[in-house]
Amino acid sequence: MKTIVYCASLIFSFAAFSQSNDISDKRPIADIQAQYLDQQGVWQRLQKIPNHEYPLELLNIQGKGCAETSFVISKSGTVKDIKINNTDPKRYGRQLQTATRQLVRKWHWPEQEQQVNLTMRFDYCFDSDLTRDEIINYCIKQSEQVCS
Repeated sequence: MKTIVYCASLIFSFAAFSQSNDISDKRPIADIQAQYLDQQGVWQRLQKIPNHEYPLELLNIQGKGCAETSFVISKSGTVKDIKINNTDPKRYGRQLQTATRQLVRKWHWPEQEQQVNLTMRFDYCFDSDLTRDEIINYCIKQSEQVCS
């Protein structure tokens, strides 16, 4: 009988502990800003990015920064010839390159009448001490700086 009572209390205490252990406020708030270079050479900000998940390879190292990339979108909407032109900071260069290539490849590009050459910039920002609005504003300011 003591064993049954002990097991029941253990199960109930575990269930209560797991329900009250909310980690949502311990996760970092992250944002990715994207811009494309128009035909006049001016950066244009996109309002929304599909597949907007902060890359794990950057999150795991607490990496943030920017990457400029050029690529070709084929008539069928397939991405080809991805080239990373710049990354900043250089210490996260490999991770920024990997994250940017994955983001561009996962994007569902529409079919085109002709192939399109595109240059884009991605700014990766996160911080565990900022609110969602603060990190978005921070990332927009970061995206106004030179990525070299």
